[in-house]
Amino acid sequence: MLPIESNAEYIDTSFNEVELRDAIINKSRFTNCTFRGADMEESSFVGCEFTGCNFKLARLNVCEMRSSAFLNCNFGIASLFGSNFIDCKMVGSTFEETNMIGVEIKRGNWSYTNLKNHSFKNGDLTEIDFTYADFTGCNLEKAVFTGSTLKNANLAVCKLKGCDFRGAILDGVNLAELNLLHVKLDVVHCILLAMSLGAKVE
Repeated sequence: MLPIESNAEYIDTSFNEVELRDAIINKSRFTNCTFRGADMEESSFVGCEFTGCNFKLARLNVCEMRSSAFLNCNFGIASLFGSNFIDCKMVGSTFEETNMIGVEIKRGNWSYTNLKNHSFKNGDLTEIDFTYADFTGCNLEKAVFTGSTLKNANLAVCKLKGCDFRGAILDGVNLAELNLLHVKLDVVHCILLAMSLGAKVE
């Protein structure tokens, strides 16, 4: 019997070092649970909700997270290599020193997330809500943000060469502080840039 079951609710439960490879978990809820060092590789979580959970040092390689919520969760020093997040809500979660190589994100809400110093080079980041997300120091070269919202996102010290922001919402981003060499912008962004440089657009 698996240590975690579908259609269940867990509160303040420790799953530290749990073995959960190849599991399929549907519609379970986890509140303030810890998964420190858990082996959850190649598992699938569909319609699940994790609130305030700690995944530090957990192995979540090649997992599929679909229509699930990870709210204010800590993925510090965890490994998410090759995992997919599809239509997930990740609001307030942090990914400090997380292995995110090969991670794919399809749609979803990643607002208020800490994504500092990660590489999304050549990534398809379309139709995702990154409101107030912290991309400080990220490599976003040739990443595509079409249809995404980056309102008030922090793009300080990012590598942006070849990045495509056309069709993205960049309100609240100080474009004048960024290195925009070879970055693709649309007319709305150019107006925002002019205004951030003090121009009066009429």
